[in-house]
Amino acid sequence: MAKVTAEQISAAYQVSKNIFSKKIKRAEGIELLSNTYHLNKASAGDFINCFKCLMEGRVFQRAMSSSAMDFFMSSITTDFSIERQENALNALYKHIEYWESHYKTNALSMRKIANYYLKGIEQNLTTDSIYQQLEQSVAESLKLTSYERLNKIRASNPIPKKILVSSTVYQRNQHVVAERLNTANGTCERCNKKAPFLRAKDNTPYLEVHHKKQLGHGGLDVLENTIALCPNCHRELHFGI
Repeated sequence: MAKVTAEQISAAYQVSKNIFSKKIKRAEGIELLSNTYHLNKASAGDFINCFKCLMEGRVFQRAMSSSAMDFFMSSITTDFSIERQENALNALYKHIEYWESHYKTNALSMRKIANYYLKGIEQNLTTDSIYQQLEQSVAESLKLTSYERLNKIRASNPIPKKILVSSTVYQRNQHVVAERLNTANGTCERCNKKAPFLRAKDNTPYLEVHHKKQLGHGGLDVLENTIALCPNCHRELHFGI
């Protein structure tokens, strides 16, 4: 692939992304990159093919420059779910293996990029990010037909993958929690219904203490920033509209 400018790389990524999401057709994308960004059509096609392989976790043989690959991997990390990020990383490692085997050389710059994004994925996996990435993946899956989803389910490994995550936990003031539960006296302070069940360990009403402004968003761990909720109301505040 001929040397290209940063502007052309950025345009090639966006066009490839739009083609993959079926917003434009492949031929239209190639014409756009050729006519507007003066990228030759062969190189435009190579970018589009590489992006598709990255998204699907498949080996690609045509090489990108290290700067182009770095831009594509960085943008994929920002724009797509963890599943797509892992696909892209797997495709890149497959490309490196192909390149080193076929040309009997070491793809040092590409391997450095791959290792960098592998480390980034591992470091950025937290409990919250796993749930967020699952939601993004579910949203992508909902765009498929039921037939396509069922085929993917049949082809999937039924044994779930284990992931080691890091997490930041705020040490909450136990007195704030206790006083909020005492004030609620077994009644959800949002729907005004009794707690749905009693705790097995001590027969007390089961309510959950929620911070109106989350601690992770700068909320204070004070009584005025809390409310005692039944599980249903608590989930609705986090995930409802």
